[in-house]
Amino acid sequence: MRIEDKICVVTGAAGFIGSHLVDGLLRKGAAKVIGMDNFVAGKYANIRHLAKERRFSLVKADIRDSKKISPYLLKSDFVFNLAASKLVVSHDNPRIDMETNIGGVFNILEILRGNKKARLIHASTGSVLGSSDKPMPEDWPPNPATLYGISKLTAERYCMFYFQEFGLNVSVVRYFHVYGPRQDYQGPSGVVNIFLSRVLSGKPPIVNGDGRQVRCFTYVEDDVAATIMLAEKKCSIGQIYNVASPVRMRVKALAELVIKKYAKSSLRVKYAPARRGENLRPVPDTEKIEKLGFWAKYSFTEGLEKTKIWIEKELKGPRH
Repeated sequence: MRIEDKICVVTGAAGFIGSHLVDGLLRKGAAKVIGMDNFVAGKYANIRHLAKERRFSLVKADIRDSKKISPYLLKSDFVFNLAASKLVVSHDNPRIDMETNIGGVFNILEILRGNKKARLIHASTGSVLGSSDKPMPEDWPPNPATLYGISKLTAERYCMFYFQEFGLNVSVVRYFHVYGPRQDYQGPSGVVNIFLSRVLSGKPPIVNGDGRQVRCFTYVEDDVAATIMLAEKKCSIGQIYNVASPVRMRVKALAELVIKKYAKSSLRVKYAPARRGENLRPVPDTEKIEKLGFWAKYSFTEGLEKTKIWIEKELKGPRH
């Protein structure tokens, strides 16, 4: 099934990745993109540029509210579930994490039992796998170290069960260390954007732990391309895919690189205590999706520069 001339629903549409996915679907020629967001984490600024786009409509809705989202899902051709309770929320409010990342996904799956022609792409995370000294393929024994990882793993298993038991056309895509424009640079996660914003503001980047943690930084547009590709391929139904760029970089090296490239004065990396439950080497094996023809298009240098330009504009005049 092709995206062109189809009706697409994107949950979490005002979020970082979700808003870029909306843009990608519109570029692909979708007849209608219905964006849903409860605006707990999403920002209207991320989709403000779509205010006059006749093919886009925005619905304020929460995936925990089955009655509210049901009419839109039942008339859709594609559903992209990017709504989620974030890692930090899972620590501060485990119930919200469970209700959103498990209960919300359950709602979507149950609704789509009434619309089995629809394609569902569920966004998951590398946090379900844990860490390893070897690249981890999709069937690696999962070992989540956080409540967030546990809830996302549970949602994956619900998705695969509904494919096997009820014939839903569902695929799961696992994102790893996504960065780029529109990602929050003032929050507790998104290390590329956080380091950039601090250095551009004349402040040193702060590394938690010893900085030897490895990250597979992937530019957001590459994740969007992979997500759309999987949605259009019939062979991806009932499958889970790791999506990541070839970049393998230690957090300390990232901090030093950002200082070297963008600091306007002398700065040195600062260190803070390690974070509880942090995966030190969440490195995936991406051979499975590469066999379908996906390769990251953006180099880290290119993605970093694009992100830096966006943050510079933000720092001059923050959006609302």
